[in-house]
Amino acid sequence: MSCLNALKLTLALLLSWAWSAGTACAQVEGIATPTPAHEVLKNDVGTWDADVSVWPNPGAEPMKSQAVETNEMLGNFWIVSRFQGTMMDQPFSGVGTVGYDPAEKKYVGTWVDSMSPSLFTMKGDYDAATKTMTMEGESRDPVNGKMVRSRNIGRYLDQNTRMFEMQMEGADGQFQKVMEIHYKRRQQ
Repeated sequence: MSCLNALKLTLALLLSWAWSAGTACAQVEGIATPTPAHEVLKNDVGTWDADVSVWPNPGAEPMKSQAVETNEMLGNFWIVSRFQGTMMDQPFSGVGTVGYDPAEKKYVGTWVDSMSPSLFTMKGDYDAATKTMTMEGESRDPVNGKMVRSRNIGRYLDQNTRMFEMQMEGADGQFQKVMEIHYKRRQQ
């Protein structure tokens, strides 16, 4: 191969690589643009004091405790929550993520905690008129090992106050409230 042909081949390869890299970067930039739906997640950023009520059985008196939830944005796409407190008189910690999936046009989330060996995944929607995020998913009941559906409802009452309600599907197919958390944002 002559030097001129080798130079042409090298130049062609470099141009091909540059074009591919430029196309890939343009695609990533298009994907990596936050949507207005991602802005909703920023409402949770901060440290929140939590008053927790858990109903172990329908009709029972709630078990009450306090906790702290710390939320931070991971880039512009995800909120990462760290929850520390007690649950049923036991130390409790959990980690959750919530983001918005533009392809599905749904909010998506995960939850893991110190009392369950199973990953909880969920999907849902945000209603801007009522400032309410409703997500549903399935998780494995740690007591009997069966899959159970749940519904998580988060309401923004004002900039520094929010409420969370967890409902679990009972044997009759009806959702029952099993947890309620009232949050107050700590002022810096």
